[in-house]
Order: sequence, then C-alpha cells, then structure tokens
Amino acid sequence: MSRLFTFVNPIVVALARSILYRLVSHQVVVLDFSGRRSGRRYTIPVTYLRRDGEILCMTERNGIWWRNLQGGVPVQLTLNGRSVSTTSQVEIDNNQQIAAALRLFCLRSRISAYFAGVGFDSDGEPNSTDLSRAAEQHALITLTLT
Repeated sequence: MSRLFTFVNPIVVALARSILYRLVSHQVVVLDFSGRRSGRRYTIPVTYLRRDGEILCMTERNGIWWRNLQGGVPVQLTLNGRSVSTTSQVEIDNNQQIAAALRLFCLRSRISAYFAGVGFDSDGEPNSTDLSRAAEQHALITLTLT
C-alpha cells in the first residue's frame, strides 16, 4: 500500500492545488508542515471531514508522519484550492473519541470504511466491534483554523 501512496500522493497534491481542485476537494485536503526534529517539509494529502468548525483527518498509527503534528503545531492546509492556516492536535489515547470520528468517516465514504476494515450492519450503521478495533489502529488529527 505504501508504494501505491508514493505514486498517487503527488498526483492528488497537484490536483488539489490546481484549477481542477474540485475533483478532489470534497474529500481530500493537503497538509503542509515541518518535521519536529528534522525541519523537513512534508506534504501529505488526507481525507477529511468538517465538524463543529474543525477539520478532522484520520490516519493509521503505524505511519510516523502524524507524530510531527502533536502539540498544537502550525499546519498549512490546502482546502478547496486555497491555503489556510491551522493548528493541529492528535488523539491516540481516547479510542472512544477516535471511534466516534471514524464512524462519521465510514458513514460518509464506504472507501474509508474499507481501508479502515469496518463493515456495516444490516441497518447501514458501521459495525461497532469493527469500529472499536479500528480505533486502536488509527490516529485522529483535529485541525483548528487560526
């Protein structure tokens, strides 16, 4: 999967920053930030949701890039073709909070559910057992506009 993202991510970033941003902007934002120790610039496209004036993003914990966003780090966000300043918070300890956010992602997109390994019950709700298990494997990134 990592090789796929290595190929796809630059294409998604280019689309998000071009006049064709509408092709991806309903589902993808681009995060620009500096590494905590290295100072290296990172540009990462992620799926997102808006909730209560915040922007929520999810990623798997086994990746390491999200660790750079812990503790209120400034992040430039490409949202709807525009650059926006935000600050970040990362949640990895409160699995109930992560599961609640993951539920929203799954309800919005079956693709998000597929990648998270979350199935659906007969009533169309994400399976609670799957959500609990997936929450243990994901980090929730909350971006607040500054």
